[in-house]
Amino acid sequence: MRTFEYSIGPDSVASDGRITVASLCGYILNAAHRTMIEEGYWMCLLSRCSFEIDERPKADESINIMVESGLNNIVTLLNRNVSLTDSEGHEIGRCKVEWIFPSAAQKIEIAENPSRLARRFINKFKDAMPDVESAMGLQLRIDMDFREKAMERQDFSVDFKKICDSSFFFLARSGSDTLCRAMLQTA
Repeated sequence: MRTFEYSIGPDSVASDGRITVASLCGYILNAAHRTMIEEGYWMCLLSRCSFEIDERPKADESINIMVESGLNNIVTLLNRNVSLTDSEGHEIGRCKVEWIFPSAAQKIEIAENPSRLARRFINKFKDAMPDVESAMGLQLRIDMDFREKAMERQDFSVDFKKICDSSFFFLARSGSDTLCRAMLQTA
C-alpha cells in the first residue's frame, strides 16, 4: 500500500470553503495513476472509477490517499483500491479504479492525463446542470465509465437526465462518440 498526503490549496475549494468534488476526485486519480507508473504500467488507459465521498475537507486541511493494488490480470485489467482519510485518520471516502491495457490494434496516442480528464468531465457535469452544485455538498457516489479515449483539449458536450431527486445520469460526447457515461447519486 502506498500513501500520498495532499494539502487542500485555495485554488481547489468551492464557495463553501470545501474542496470541489472535481479536485478531490482528481487527487485520488492522480495518486492511483502515480502507483501505476511506479509499477511500470505507464501504457494503461483509465476504464472505470467509482468514488464514494462522505465528507469534503476544507481549505488548508490535509488528506491522505492510500492506494492498494487490487487484482491484476496482466493481460487486460489492473485494479486499484483507494481509501481517503482526513489528517486525523478518519475515513472520509473510498474509490475503486480500473485500468485497461490498450489492444495491439489500438493506435497508441497520448491521451489526456486521467486525473485532469475526470476533473473536466465532473466540471462539465456541474456546468450542464446547476442543481448538481448543491447536491455535491452532500455525501455522494460518482460512477464513471470511460468509453473512448479522450485527447487533450478535445471538446465535448454533456447530456444529462435526472433519474430521481438523488440520481443523475450523464453522457459526455464528442461528435457521435460517447467518451464517458456517469451516474451521480447523493445521500
